[in-house]
Amino acid sequence: MSSKDARIVVVGAGAAGLSAAHHLVQNGFSNVIVLEATNRIGGRIHTVEFGDGIIELGANWIHGTGKENSMYTLAKEKGLIMEPYVFLDSEKEMTLTERGTEIDKITVKKAWKIIEKIEDELEDGISYKKDLNCQDYIEKRFTEEIDKRKMNEEKKTQIQMFCKLMIGYLGLYVGDDLKLASAKCYEMGGEYDDDDDVILSHGYSLLLKALQDDLTDSRVKFKRNVVSIQWKSEQSTVKVICESQDKTIEEYIADHVIVTCSLGHLKQNHDNIFHPSLPDKKIKAIERMGFGSVGKIFLYYEIPFWRKEDSGIVLAWDSSDDDSTSWYKSIFKFSTIPTCENVLLAWIHGKASKHMETLSINEVARTCTEILRKFWKNKEIPEPTLTETSSWSRDPSFLGAYSYFAVDSHKSCISDIAEPLFVADKPIVCFAGEATDSKWFSYTHGARSSGIREANRILNLSSSSK
Repeated sequence: MSSKDARIVVVGAGAAGLSAAHHLVQNGFSNVIVLEATNRIGGRIHTVEFGDGIIELGANWIHGTGKENSMYTLAKEKGLIMEPYVFLDSEKEMTLTERGTEIDKITVKKAWKIIEKIEDELEDGISYKKDLNCQDYIEKRFTEEIDKRKMNEEKKTQIQMFCKLMIGYLGLYVGDDLKLASAKCYEMGGEYDDDDDVILSHGYSLLLKALQDDLTDSRVKFKRNVVSIQWKSEQSTVKVICESQDKTIEEYIADHVIVTCSLGHLKQNHDNIFHPSLPDKKIKAIERMGFGSVGKIFLYYEIPFWRKEDSGIVLAWDSSDDDSTSWYKSIFKFSTIPTCENVLLAWIHGKASKHMETLSINEVARTCTEILRKFWKNKEIPEPTLTETSSWSRDPSFLGAYSYFAVDSHKSCISDIAEPLFVADKPIVCFAGEATDSKWFSYTHGARSSGIREANRILNLSSSSK
């Protein structure tokens, strides 16, 4: 059998899985199939219709517009980027307090300068944060920065609110409570010189649909939940067993398998799926890396009560609460979104996000309305006509949003998760997904790049065997 005839099974039809399959097929591999547990492509990219527009339940935008960003270059190639494409404009946001007052723009700028300074320190990996978690470091540094500035007590109190605001802001980027996140590893992700956030006006899912359309002959098989990967045999092949929606068991024999399921799914299921068990080093890495929860709440109004030029309402909470029943205090802000002008989007993370997913839509809508009325007292706030929420932490195919460095993790964890399983020097089971990309973990372009990386691993094996 020629190397281009190798039987390849890709587990998962998200950004990593479709990118891997697409790259292999484009380079002449004819026997590639993708097994997807759900009834759709996309993984944690999921565009849905809502009201009179579309919303993104998962990944929201493409981070960065450089050539190194594989998602951006794919979107440009497919003609899916519309000008103007920059989404966020913090200058057009209002910052409101629980007392219903707006913090003046000058104070807001001063506070954000402190936030940016502390975030730069985290990203630069300065030495004296070595043993702190992210939240302890932020609180320590915020107090130091406020104490050395000359300002009255009222201004100090207002700026101190931004410490909690920063914890909410960075909690979204980490995807979890910052006490669980490592300060010493915060800087280990990549950065672009041009960090514009690109919105896809017709939906993020179209980007992956473009990859699927190039995969002919129904290579993507839906509602196939992989329950077993048996990776050691005398023939150096892998047996993949999956269960279809009607509980029918299907078996596939492969020369290579590329596993792209989420880190959350691996944490929960690796001991049941892989036979024999994964190497201890890989298991420890899977367990040590963090996998956060980020929730979204979409509120649709028949008539928007905000000005068209407003880009968001930032919430400066007077107090925080670790009790998950006060989940709403983790809402960092309500944003407007360009793909649905009558919608406000609330962001939430960590255990508060997980708690929110257990609530009814009506309770979530009622709570958000109460918050908006409390913070924006001089505005008549109606109840939303429609409400939608994400539920990534409750979905057994994902069990969360994206990876981060937990307090007891290390940068080697990512390379340990990404390391293939070898049999007779052959990478028989490969691993892709955002949690396997040491530079762009947690990003969709990290997921895509990792899929291409593992496809190239198999391509290089094919080339070397000629």
